[in-house]
Amino acid sequence: MTQQKVFVTGTGVISSLGNTVETMFKNLIQGKSGVQTMDDWRIYNGLNSLLMAPAQPFDISAIPRKKRRSMSRMAEMGALATMTALQQAGISGENPWQEIDTDRTLMIMGSTTGSPKTLEDHFKKLFDKGGPESQTSTAFFKIMNHSVPANVAMAVDFKGPLLSTGSACSTSSQAMIQAWELIQAGVYDLAIVGGADEAYYTSAAIFDTVQAASTGYNDQPLESPRPFDRDRDGLVISEGAGIVVLESEKHMQKRGATPLAEFAGGAYLCDGYHMSHPIKDSMIHSMNLALKRANITADSIDYVNAHATSTVLGDRQEAQAIGSVFNHRPPVSSLKGHFGHSLAACGTIEAISSIEMMNAGVVIANRNLKNLDPECESINALAENQEGRYQTILSNNFAFGGMNTSFILKSCQ
Repeated sequence: MTQQKVFVTGTGVISSLGNTVETMFKNLIQGKSGVQTMDDWRIYNGLNSLLMAPAQPFDISAIPRKKRRSMSRMAEMGALATMTALQQAGISGENPWQEIDTDRTLMIMGSTTGSPKTLEDHFKKLFDKGGPESQTSTAFFKIMNHSVPANVAMAVDFKGPLLSTGSACSTSSQAMIQAWELIQAGVYDLAIVGGADEAYYTSAAIFDTVQAASTGYNDQPLESPRPFDRDRDGLVISEGAGIVVLESEKHMQKRGATPLAEFAGGAYLCDGYHMSHPIKDSMIHSMNLALKRANITADSIDYVNAHATSTVLGDRQEAQAIGSVFNHRPPVSSLKGHFGHSLAACGTIEAISSIEMMNAGVVIANRNLKNLDPECESINALAENQEGRYQTILSNNFAFGGMNTSFILKSCQ
């Protein structure tokens, strides 16, 4: 039995570089950064990292007020990005699901945790104001693990199968790969896929505690993060949402939808090694398995979109892994120097950016790459944008807990 190809037919973003794909990509091309110094964070004792890349202001009026009551900031961003992706895929209007078999449509998305701000407010009220009677009736719906997909489903009137992924920085890439698997297996025809996260000082504190956050550029926010650079000192948290619509070739053709790119395959695995230390052997395994599952050879990859969050160890391990897998030295860059690290949303935001790169015939350079780390010299790390024909892209995302994901996109042009 011939397996169905799977295509991307819709995309939507909320990000630190813009809330439309066009604006976001224009800012990427121009090498802009969304990173800011959060002066308000100086009041938190022991917080060494003061950098964040907040999402651009967004208008929530498109979401009915009644449905917003159970939504946190991350759910709002997820809902808005989903609406945009569905509209591009041709699933919108008065009765968007009228011609879609929702029993064969999957919604799969997630976040790192529930809303961190709501979590803080919830427990402050619980402990400081006399117990449960201080709580609002909607608080739990903002902090439950599946808050993002559940609220998004309500926002777009989706009544069908729903899954919630939650694997930190690999959340949305894992969701895309799982959707690809299930569409290929014939379980579903269409999937609404992605992730969303909101940035808060508590998120920065987590990375600060494990010595993974950037602390040396608090007064020079545009100088960090610095993927693969000799002087990098850690990641910068960001926020946003990235949503894609994935669809089987047969279903896409039946609807008359336009393919934006082919989602050719991917792999996710746990290395079972360490909760926070990345290991190159597992990264190599992840990339090789993704290539095998996509039935693509390593020398067919035209560009590698790296995870590279700008941690000292992580960037080195990934560079060495990429160098081991791809002997032909394709161009490599990470977009986190531009966006910051959008956590659960980064996989889909970077997938959407990669699709735009393929279609525009240009790959975006590593921002702030001024002196390549000698231990990263096994890769062709771009310091300037590079034009060319990029037909096949591999993208990585790696997360705490040893969660490794790699997926492959192919151009339809």
